Amino acid sequence: MAHYPAKIPVVIVGAGPTGLTTGLLLARYGVQSIILERSDVPLDIPRAIVLDDEGARTFQVFGADESYVSQTVEGNGAEYVDDAGRQFGRVGAGPETYGFAKRHFINQPEMETALREKIEETPLCDVHFSCEVMAMNEHPGHIAVSFTDPEGATRTIQAQYVVAADGGRSPTRERLGIEMKGSTYVQDWIVIDTLNDPDQCNYSHFYCSNERPHVSVPAPNGGRRYEFMLLPGETHAGVLEDAFVAELLKPFRSLDPQDLIRKTIYTFHARIADRWREGRILLAGDAAHLTPPFAGQGMNAGLRDAANVSWKLAAVISGGASPDILDTYYEERRDPAWAMIQLAVVMGDIVMPIGADQLAFRQQLMEALAPFPAVQDYLLHMKFKPCPRFDAGLFSGLGEAAFEGALVGEMIPQPDVTVNGNPVKLDTLIGPGFALIAQDEAGATALAALEDKEFLGLPLGRAFIPYRDATGPMPMAVTEDVRVKLLRSHRDEVLLVRPDRYAAAAIAPERLAEGLAAYRAMFGS
Repeated sequence: MAHYPAKIPVVIVGAGPTGLTTGLLLARYGVQSIILERSDVPLDIPRAIVLDDEGARTFQVFGADESYVSQTVEGNGAEYVDDAGRQFGRVGAGPETYGFAKRHFINQPEMETALREKIEETPLCDVHFSCEVMAMNEHPGHIAVSFTDPEGATRTIQAQYVVAADGGRSPTRERLGIEMKGSTYVQDWIVIDTLNDPDQCNYSHFYCSNERPHVSVPAPNGGRRYEFMLLPGETHAGVLEDAFVAELLKPFRSLDPQDLIRKTIYTFHARIADRWREGRILLAGDAAHLTPPFAGQGMNAGLRDAANVSWKLAAVISGGASPDILDTYYEERRDPAWAMIQLAVVMGDIVMPIGADQLAFRQQLMEALAPFPAVQDYLLHMKFKPCPRFDAGLFSGLGEAAFEGALVGEMIPQPDVTVNGNPVKLDTLIGPGFALIAQDEAGATALAALEDKEFLGLPLGRAFIPYRDATGPMPMAVTEDVRVKLLRSHRDEVLLVRPDRYAAAAIAPERLAEGLAAYRAMFGS
């Protein structure tokens, strides 16, 4: 019989990618949680198909980069094809700024299995299926979460906080009366997942047709995903018929029924909740925002939520930080999440211009950009994708830098470094919590003199990556990696890095203790 604790710091509702990742991050930060999932078994059909570089970096915190990410199919870019079969755009894989490929093609059930296996390795998180949350009642000092267990009995757990990652139709959000604002696409799409596909290339095909827009993307295990827009007059039942599906796929492959994993209808939404926190309850993932799939950012946005909210919960629960800092979760994440939704909408306009005016505009745009491949690459490679950067939140001196290239408020790059002859990624060197990075002798001396091993209840790692011939009194990490150049704008400062790998502050070495105290004061601790 399953054991359910009477009290626990965090209850997570939903055992999808966002909920599992939140539990694993909290465990890595030393905070116990329990995940309650109303379904009786884990997901067994592929939904999300892309894990991006930021998501892979989040998995690195708890070691899933080696146990899972390394086994995925790395994307090598995309091509854009018109009705005449002409390729009017082609983009490559892009730089691995954050230590991983920009796109990894995944099978979501396999990924979730890998995350649950990581949870089995820690005593600080458990997953329970067939547990449907029925009520949440807040009291002074805790919130009571009532749920039914697999035997139908009603149980109650007292938690300090709840993370509701219970999907796009979130019962938690509905109970709280939180509105989702935005729009729903008029056009539905049929999504077909296959095995043993003859197209084994690891890049995506966008068939930007004015007759029937469709997409083909790589999938693990020799498979491929096809997506076709439904046309006026087509019914859900009709397009799901085997004969209709076979006809859609005919230009690409013959279909053996054994190679068909799934066929389903998707309705795409571009919506965001008007608030993500209600007292001790925080929304995350699809419960907080819904995005069209064209930029591959739906699941990844949820992983960003998990990365942002988990360390803040740990700072409150273990580090004495004021609960008020949890308001910065929405403050920091809302605009980037909405920007990603808008990015997906723009990509959808490129992929599915069904109107004559839209089609003509795209055609004229691509023809006009033909002599300017760098500009075309900027558009098709989504280099207008919002940089992982915050304009508000828990940062010191945000917007006050006197030079371009300042990283405060921005996710820092992740170069490969070498320590004592052993190659490692930067995040592995600095550890899972806060970190300090020095690049000159004065910074290294300041780090060596600092006695603090923790910061706000989280580990405080440190690294010395010398600039040119700098020396110092602590072990050095050396690198010739081009990505380290992005750090060099702070070569005479010490960078304070948050657990989610954003630069929190840039501090002069002689003022390190003062700068850390000033940043700590922002947490009301």
